[in-house]
Amino acid sequence: MTRRKIALIAAMVLMAVALAACNESKADIDEDTLAEPIIVDLTINPETVAAGEKVFIEAKVTQAGQPVEDADSVEIEVTQEGGGLSATVPIEHDQGGIYKLEKTFDQPGTYRIISHVTARGQHSMPLKELTVTE
Repeated sequence: MTRRKIALIAAMVLMAVALAACNESKADIDEDTLAEPIIVDLTINPETVAAGEKVFIEAKVTQAGQPVEDADSVEIEVTQEGGGLSATVPIEHDQGGIYKLEKTFDQPGTYRIISHVTARGQHSMPLKELTVTE
């Protein structure tokens, strides 16, 4: 199989898993929680970095303007553009609803950074791009 086919299959599997994770019974969720979505502000600092330098990835999770300190799961999915396989890394809560990860990238290229946040019966997957230069 070509890299492109493998990447396509991997993307379809990830989509299926994400959709299954989002399919939670409404009976298990408090009505007030359904009224307010969780908001995930994903930031990458810097957005362009030289290979081998540190990148700080942060997901700030709020609901109704208040920090979400009790997320069930916060993970960062990293995929290199052009058919690279993806890797998912769990990240830790810091404070104030902020979940942080420090990472270095050894290979130049463009990377898709997707945060997968599951909290209070909801799932959010914002996406950012990172450029790694030589």
